[in-house]
Amino acid sequence: MKSAEEVLREIGDDSQLANVALHWDEAMADYPADGPHFLAEDFIRRCREATGLDAAMESELLAVAAAARADESLAQLAWHCYWRVFHAPVPCPPQAWPEPARLGERRGLLYLLAAIAYAPMVYEHHQRLGIPEAVTRETLQQAARYCNDNYCRGHDGRPGIYLNQMGWMRHYTREPYFRLGRLEYWLEPMKRDMIVYRHRRTGQVVAFPPDGTRFSADGYRYNREEDYANEDSWVSELGFANDCVCGTPVSPQGYARREKITLPLADWERVLCKGEDSLTMHIPSGGKMTLEACRDSLLRARDFFRQYFPDRPVKAVNCASWIFNNQLQEILPDTANLVRFQRELYLYPVPSSAWDGLWFVFLKSGPFELKDAPRDTDLQRRILDFLATGRRWRASGMFFLLDDLDRFGSQPYHDALSEKCS
Repeated sequence: MKSAEEVLREIGDDSQLANVALHWDEAMADYPADGPHFLAEDFIRRCREATGLDAAMESELLAVAAAARADESLAQLAWHCYWRVFHAPVPCPPQAWPEPARLGERRGLLYLLAAIAYAPMVYEHHQRLGIPEAVTRETLQQAARYCNDNYCRGHDGRPGIYLNQMGWMRHYTREPYFRLGRLEYWLEPMKRDMIVYRHRRTGQVVAFPPDGTRFSADGYRYNREEDYANEDSWVSELGFANDCVCGTPVSPQGYARREKITLPLADWERVLCKGEDSLTMHIPSGGKMTLEACRDSLLRARDFFRQYFPDRPVKAVNCASWIFNNQLQEILPDTANLVRFQRELYLYPVPSSAWDGLWFVFLKSGPFELKDAPRDTDLQRRILDFLATGRRWRASGMFFLLDDLDRFGSQPYHDALSEKCS
């Protein structure tokens, strides 16, 4: 068995030796005597079909697999990638590994072979949970999205997979995580630290951040304390006294308000807080995010999790992403799908950098030179023009209470603490 250094030397690029060598010996201890199972032709055909990759790509995948079966260095590298993503005891996905130049235009497919090998693991996981096969096949489409919508876009049509995305695929094999229509959902305790109240009679909803949360002057959050320097930052308050909750609220438009309000608990009930089971929503690439598609997905999610996880009742969907940055309401027209979707949700500020999420738009890790960024799409051009004004970019969060789904499409949270975004 070769060492990581020997393998990289043979493929002609040892620049990432430190990362590739991580857990190498443990992975090689599990190396199959007959070589990686995911290099077998029948296995590849089944996984290609199950994951929705184009049939025309099958011959290319088979050619790379044949080259790896004949070359121990390629086979070991592919196995190590697979093991790190799916079998390492603690997640340690590969990062920025070299692609074997000897494979030419097919060099991105070696890691894609390891990626689509998650198909039988996802099937087995879903079968244990009693999930219908139709949902499994829908969920497995993420591999094709990573290839077609991201990697091909960043490599002039050449297929493969970005390793920085491949690590996410581990979740599909072991978590209650499913694609249902346009959106994906992960049943887990809510990680965002907030507390949400609903008026018992009117249904009005108000969210509060924890006591002592620091905000920028205009009510947003940075991921580094030093970013608040030289501006009039402030700290939220939250307390309970005299059967009331009193604190500085978050506007549903996505920023914290520098004022205190008091809600009598006789009239307001707590409906959501950190640690309670929730559906963490993820938004796969590909396909229009129309209100109709989003509503249909949310309805499916509500009914699906009630049916298959009745012992874990969930009250809300939540997510943090660049997609919920309320600056998009300035950048895009009112008719844009993202703008229309945002206005149906309760937005809230989350800690973020000035480059959060821009990788998904430009396939460039920030900070990067704006002049070097692609301007191929309308969204890219609008964001670059916005950033050129010197404004700071950010990410944001959202939640939507499942009991409000019958009001989806009517902007159910829009009037709460009504005030335009600033």
